[in-house]
Amino acid sequence: MTSDTSVPVARVRDLPDLLGVIPHLLGFHPEESMVLIVIDNGRIELTARADLGDLQPANHLELMIDRMLLRWPAAGMWLVAYAAEERAGWALLRRGRKHLGDAMIGDPACVSGGRYRVGDCWGPQFDHDPRSSAAAASATLHGLQARPRRGMLAEQLRADPGQAATVEACWFRALQRAMPLDSSAWVRELLGALASALRDPAGLGPDELAWLGLLINHPQARDQAVLSLEPAAADSWVELWSRVVRACPHGTQSQPLAVLALAAWVNGNGALQTVCLEELEAQGVRPGLQDMLEDLNEGIIPPSEWDDLRVRFRDLLEEADAG
Repeated sequence: MTSDTSVPVARVRDLPDLLGVIPHLLGFHPEESMVLIVIDNGRIELTARADLGDLQPANHLELMIDRMLLRWPAAGMWLVAYAAEERAGWALLRRGRKHLGDAMIGDPACVSGGRYRVGDCWGPQFDHDPRSSAAAASATLHGLQARPRRGMLAEQLRADPGQAATVEACWFRALQRAMPLDSSAWVRELLGALASALRDPAGLGPDELAWLGLLINHPQARDQAVLSLEPAAADSWVELWSRVVRACPHGTQSQPLAVLALAAWVNGNGALQTVCLEELEAQGVRPGLQDMLEDLNEGIIPPSEWDDLRVRFRDLLEEADAG
């Protein structure tokens, strides 16, 4: 998973600062993870995380590193492992340091059991308190949360089981409301409802959320909505579509989840984007946006390129309409 840091949120002066800001860049405190930080011209361009187990097979870590350096060929990289068993963390760190060579920035570090070592597994241990660093405090002030565990991201996408009857009733009313709409009306309704909802996502009722959740299933309406996503509004989009996902009955969440994943990516929240994609895989559905989202991840495309991608997406839609 990735987190773009196109807006400065903290000044990292030393390793304790780096360890303090990592949970805020990811959105949660990592466990059994390798964190790879791409630094170019003194700026953190990308923070990526992978499970230690996924990187243990031969060449998996090395290929991940190569993909990042292909994207930022002049950059350097800092590696931090989080492992209950230090040996597992250091085994991967040694492979990463060997593969990076001169592109390695600073000494690798391994966090284990509330303490960390730097450089190698024989060095002294230091207390690990990520919340105490100035960088962590700055990230918090900028609104970057650090949840205690990754699973909390998935939990925030799930509806309250006690509200199931209300959710179903709202969805049924939305279906009845949509029955007389023609294709152009679906587009107008979605764009109008979306513009209104973004002004106060927290103030929406269950019927309004269900209405958005239904309208986004119309392909032309969805495409026009996606084109209206401005980077400056991405935070509001994340809040809104998180609420919409929770307001949709099970089995109807795929399109809202895909839109939320896109908004999360534009907002630099790679952790939430990845969790959305995992939820889609678990549900066994592939909405139209999913291929694009996976291509963005495979190509390690930073959110800063969304404006250019949006222009190209609009051109493709216009060509399709003309044809």
